[in-house]
Amino acid sequence: MQVDAFENALFSVTVNPLLKSLIGRFDKECPKDGNLLLNSLKDFLGEPVSLCPTCRHISRRIAAPFYEFGSRFLRVDKNFMRNQFLNNQYGEAWLRGFGLLMKGIEKYGVRVPFTPAGPFEIVWNFTYQCNLRCKHCYENAGGKKRAELSTDEAKQVLDMLSKIAGIGLPALSLSGGEPLARKDFFELAAYARKRIGYVSIASNGTLITRDNAKKIKDAGVEYVEISVDGATPQVHDDFRGIPGAFERTMKGVKNCLEEGLDTCIATVLHRDNMAELDKIIGVAKQLDVRLMHFNYIPTGRAKAHVELDLTPDERLHVLETIGKEIIGLYLRAKEEELKYGNSNVKVDRFFSTCPQYASVTKELSQKHGEKFMVEAHYAAKKGVENVANFLGGCGAGRLYSCLEPNGDIKPCVFFPTNKGTVLGNVLKDNFEEIWDNHPLLWKLRIREDLEDYMVDGQRVGCGSCRDKYICGGCRARAYSYFNGNVNSPDIGCIHNKPLWKRIVGGKRVS
Repeated sequence: MQVDAFENALFSVTVNPLLKSLIGRFDKECPKDGNLLLNSLKDFLGEPVSLCPTCRHISRRIAAPFYEFGSRFLRVDKNFMRNQFLNNQYGEAWLRGFGLLMKGIEKYGVRVPFTPAGPFEIVWNFTYQCNLRCKHCYENAGGKKRAELSTDEAKQVLDMLSKIAGIGLPALSLSGGEPLARKDFFELAAYARKRIGYVSIASNGTLITRDNAKKIKDAGVEYVEISVDGATPQVHDDFRGIPGAFERTMKGVKNCLEEGLDTCIATVLHRDNMAELDKIIGVAKQLDVRLMHFNYIPTGRAKAHVELDLTPDERLHVLETIGKEIIGLYLRAKEEELKYGNSNVKVDRFFSTCPQYASVTKELSQKHGEKFMVEAHYAAKKGVENVANFLGGCGAGRLYSCLEPNGDIKPCVFFPTNKGTVLGNVLKDNFEEIWDNHPLLWKLRIREDLEDYMVDGQRVGCGSCRDKYICGGCRARAYSYFNGNVNSPDIGCIHNKPLWKRIVGGKRVS
């Protein structure tokens, strides 16, 4: 969906007032039936729902026509919606995401990219404790003890998150540090699962013994992401700072798979492990797990290793290599569907946290005459491509946010922790008021304010990029390289290569 400032302005004065009024008519909390916003969607999709006469009238006469129009406008397959929202084990998370999307339209109107009424996901850096010493750690984890929330305080946070915007948080990722280093991890993970739609963890894997893998599953955790930063012990252990880490990490991956846990390996690609990219992809294929490529952002401990950051050309090579894998799966799935009517090919296998991945996969698919794009991890699922495009690129402070171990709120884990980036504290401040009003969050959400620079007579930057609404560049990278200016260009992008040369080129360690 390609838009400009004029079209967003047009939305605000024409379509948005009508949409806000319309959604407001069925965004009700019925004393008898509960949340009509979610119940009306279930009713629309054919699930038997007990509704009082008033709610049934609103659902059938107002909400249903709205949903019908919206699904056709966005070309979202109704069967896909039914399967994801009603027949999927993660249906509760999808329903909550939909509720936040609708309330976002009611609150802020339609903008591209879109802002829901609360985050679809919160990454909670659960603890500062860690048993490794990774070069890139944004949390600078380990070392001296720092203040963290107690078990009871963490439960208070989870209770609050379960009620965000009257809908509740769809997804929570427990990260760190190393989340399993907290003695109360399993207690809090189980507590979270009873209140949050989808719970995952991001771990270094070294503490996931067979017994702990079983405990993770028993706690209700749906997804485990384990960091693997090399295909060989030498490369992985050098980056992770502890000899023997690779062997223990791979055992952790295999223990999760043996327990039937949905497992992903996460790789931060940088100058010292980029040569192992193909081997890492091979490991993911051999294990039949997802691969998530993480951007190297010079923040936290990584600030001391800026020389490890990839050049724009190197990053493009990484994204194209990973992108070709998922495009290949998409084409295989499409061919099988045309031949047999369905396909068992798992398309959602290869992802990247780089916002530029959307642009790269779009261009790769166009070479095959397709319109497939991986955006916000949704477009790898057939039936929701247009919604994914609508969500659009970097989600910092817009689609997701971050909690620190002490309860501080930040837009993204890759932002440093300081007075300028801490938005408040989840136990001391009102999360919804922060989400609705904080100036930094709205800076991150409005793509029209992205900046350009003139380099050798050429305009360079995210502000003039044709893909700024599906990408927008990594705002944390912009913050790191431009002394806190979140509207500056992401110089890691191939389109901003002249800026990279001007800022980094002369200082690059070879």
